[in-house]
Amino acid sequence: MASPNRASQESNKQATSPQDQVDVLASLAFQPNDAEALNESKSVTEGSEIKQDDAEVKKILKAEKRLVLKLDTLFLPYACLSILIKKIDQTNYKAAYTAGMREDLNLAGTNALNYFDIYYTIAYAIFIIPSVLLLMRFRPSILLPTLELTWGVLTGCMALTSNVKVMFAIRFLIGMCEASCWPCTTVLLLSWYTPKELAKRQSIYLSASYIGSMFTFAMQSAIYQTLEGKSGMAGWRWLFVINAIMTVVAASIGYFIIPDYPSTTKAFYLNPLERSVAYTRQLAFGKRTQSSTPVPVKPLLMKAARTMFSWKFGLLFLCYAPWVWAQQTNAYFNLFLDSLRRADGSRLYSKKQVTNIPIGAYGITVFTAIVYGILSDRLQLRWPFAVIINLVQLVSTIILSIWPAGMGIKMFAFLISFTTGANESMLMSWIGDVCKEDPTERAVVVGWALTLAIAGNASLPIALWPAKQAPKYKYGYKVATAFTCVSIIAIFTYRWLLGQEKKKEKEEKETTAVESYAAAQEKTL
Repeated sequence: MASPNRASQESNKQATSPQDQVDVLASLAFQPNDAEALNESKSVTEGSEIKQDDAEVKKILKAEKRLVLKLDTLFLPYACLSILIKKIDQTNYKAAYTAGMREDLNLAGTNALNYFDIYYTIAYAIFIIPSVLLLMRFRPSILLPTLELTWGVLTGCMALTSNVKVMFAIRFLIGMCEASCWPCTTVLLLSWYTPKELAKRQSIYLSASYIGSMFTFAMQSAIYQTLEGKSGMAGWRWLFVINAIMTVVAASIGYFIIPDYPSTTKAFYLNPLERSVAYTRQLAFGKRTQSSTPVPVKPLLMKAARTMFSWKFGLLFLCYAPWVWAQQTNAYFNLFLDSLRRADGSRLYSKKQVTNIPIGAYGITVFTAIVYGILSDRLQLRWPFAVIINLVQLVSTIILSIWPAGMGIKMFAFLISFTTGANESMLMSWIGDVCKEDPTERAVVVGWALTLAIAGNASLPIALWPAKQAPKYKYGYKVATAFTCVSIIAIFTYRWLLGQEKKKEKEEKETTAVESYAAAQEKTL
């Protein structure tokens, strides 16, 4: 590998052929700790110090366009497919329960349905942090598909047993494996896309999760009706079999499509120049990605512990988790629809409409998430959009806290709350921006924030959203209002502290420069 000084010298001389500049770019791409190399990579990638008509710069810019196109047409669709499959496998037990499993296994009158969810959620929350730490030690293209393959096989095992306790154990193991899906894929998206591209892609990924929720029950119903009794097997067992096959196929694709990290990628669809540009363009924005050398276990655990209990994480957590908890507001929209009655006491909406209207409402979430993502990337704004979205959420929760007499105003409050799901991509993109210098810190912040948010979502509904109070909850909407306010205050506070930190760093650099200049003058004299 070329030394930093040699790399700098090579980059300053006029390249005599396209390959010469490619060699210079490659030599610069793997100098992650060298400030001079970082400056050189900026000039190469952005073309700020080289004439725009230079053939080498054009070649590199074309390579960057091809890189993004390949990520958008291969890796991003796979990521969306993976989260969609995960969403289906996460909730398929509900469709199976109502499609005959309850009767076949004598589960009526038991809490089995709740336990299926509890065992899954416990494992999911516990293994998020271990999964992101494993991502620092092993190749994502091996780790993530293997875990997905494992939960696919486990999903198939759900069809083979008639012992509900065995099913609880399987659900726990599925939760353990699925814990890697969302946080680890988000870490990879943060590693490959620049701040100018990230929010839109994160929004598309988020939308895939909502699309999975929208179509899960329709797809499961079609499988059940088509395969009921085939080969002597109940339709609900076929649900697990088909879901398992889908998961195994998706996992197999992942071994070839997941590109690892920009500095370690062996993706078959990226050529050497595209791999090099993938790394240097992140350096141009001051973002570090995972190195080719795995982080030793002890330092990795120590860094993770420091990050988890740092002030930076504390405030980022308060930006993110309270917003997540406030999102429970629209989780009970179907119960509100189900409670509406005409003057004669008949239902305003049929059971089918009560199911379908929330699906359309999630369509609002998908649309607004993508719009916010595009605007955020174009304007390079994260926290202002997060505040705007939170303010919309605040209007919604305040109206529902008051619970006015008119049905229309309550319907309005519920529907605008579905526009606030976009904050997931805004806040995750912001985390990627503010934690850009340390890939381990970035991964731990994402994983730890998600862990605590899920822990809250698993416990808070018992106290805040009891079924007997639906749809007018005594405390739920009021506490959601408070959570939204906490998120807004935390965003402003963290933004102010970041500004103070940058100001202090600037002053220290200026002081150092003055002292260095004074020392040089003394030597001259």
